[in-house]
Amino acid sequence: MTRFSWLPALTAAFILASCSQDAPAPVAQPRLVQLAEATAENGETRHEFVGRIEARLSVDMAFQVGGQLAELPLNEGVLIEEGTLVAALDAEDFERAAREARVQLQQANTELERQRTLHERGIASQAALDSAQTNYDLREVALQTARRNLGYATLTAPFDALVSRRLVDNFTIVSPGQPVVRLMDVSELRVSIPISEGMVATFDADDLVSLEAAFAFLPGQTFSLVPRELVSEPDAASRTYRAIAALPDNIPANILPGMTATVFAQFANDASALNGLRIPLAAVGAAPDGTQRVWVFDEGAGTVSPRSITTGGFEGETVIVTDGLRAGDRVVTAGISALHEGMEVRPLSDAVRSGMSQ
Repeated sequence: MTRFSWLPALTAAFILASCSQDAPAPVAQPRLVQLAEATAENGETRHEFVGRIEARLSVDMAFQVGGQLAELPLNEGVLIEEGTLVAALDAEDFERAAREARVQLQQANTELERQRTLHERGIASQAALDSAQTNYDLREVALQTARRNLGYATLTAPFDALVSRRLVDNFTIVSPGQPVVRLMDVSELRVSIPISEGMVATFDADDLVSLEAAFAFLPGQTFSLVPRELVSEPDAASRTYRAIAALPDNIPANILPGMTATVFAQFANDASALNGLRIPLAAVGAAPDGTQRVWVFDEGAGTVSPRSITTGGFEGETVIVTDGLRAGDRVVTAGISALHEGMEVRPLSDAVRSGMSQ
């Protein structure tokens, strides 16, 4: 019996080998993907911007003459009326120059009268009379200049203003044209909104349905804006243009220049929207050549394939696609970096329904 004790082990080995050869290889399951449908726009879009509050006018006040500051009575943040003293230079030198010019004019006038009398008597020549007249005219101009410089030594507010900043300290010696105080006209506060060149080219004022501003410190409240102007020169860094709109004067808060506001603009007849489709932002990825693309689901084949698209702007978490898709196309919105051409997938909604039916 011991001579055949190895037979059972050999038989088991043959059985195991036979089973391992007949077992089929595991089949890869289709990848579950989340899909969204490209939907047509209704021709009306809502855009959101971050705006900056600006004064109607901002002016850096400066003297047209130089000298030492003698008066700088205003504090920052105060409101002043038109004509209020803003700053004054030490006027002693200017007053002395005006007195000197006045005396020289009197002397020139006396000499002119003497030369005129001598000329009438035939004693003085016409040239001497002309020289006296010229000297008188020059002295008259010098007096006017001295009086004007004396007036330039005082700065007054050109409008009702907010004192935004004192740019120098009192008793400072300033040069002509050196700013000393910044004044802002806050009779109408405005919002500066950066907009792209595409919007400048597309939108017309007649397409504006509504324009509103909201502030973080006034939750739940919006305020209607009135369009004022469009700055036609783009910013050198961002290449965006600026739209200016006026705030209402009944805002229940102390709004100051430099604050930020969220601006909502509702447009009708948006060309990019009328000719485009809306898809989730998460569906858009970058192709190897740097262009934008999405992964489109082929329901018949159960696979996905990449497709290049052209976008016409963003709005919240969605993208407006102007070329590359048709209404009703279904695109993958999650895990797009793991997909490849012809990859078999299964919509997540189908998997959920299958699980429920079981």
